[in-house]
Amino acid sequence: MNGKSVPAAPHSWLDSFGTTVSIACAIQCTFFPLIVSVLPLLGLDFLAGDGIERVFLGTSVILAVSSFSWGFRYHRQLYIFLFLISGLGLILFSRVWVKENFEQPLVVSGALLLASGHLLNRRLCRLCAHCKTVDENVESHAKNLAEKTAPKIAIRS
Repeated sequence: MNGKSVPAAPHSWLDSFGTTVSIACAIQCTFFPLIVSVLPLLGLDFLAGDGIERVFLGTSVILAVSSFSWGFRYHRQLYIFLFLISGLGLILFSRVWVKENFEQPLVVSGALLLASGHLLNRRLCRLCAHCKTVDENVESHAKNLAEKTAPKIAIRS
């Protein structure tokens, strides 16, 4: 080996959870205007506030940053951060500078970009784990072959 330590493969549950939260955020943003009037009737009026959206967005951002950073340490594909930057940029732009009429499509697009990034990150990590396993098997096989074919020299004392 080259002496460099390779971090352990990221757990795919982190990307799975991040994908789920990002998609849930997109669904919540899409259908929230339709169900906001029904929530108080069901005793769920606490979900009608802005707080639940902040929780979804905050959780999505934290999971995306941690998962993409962890995955990058493993697969070293820098373009994964394009999904992170684009998704976060759309969400931030829509929440801060865009009129309320246009906010929803941009937040949903940003959340879907984060979810897509999680799926890609998971795939890159799996492919990288596969390549690492193949490389280790090739090295092991080459070492065994070298040991079998090396001439045996008997040392007599």
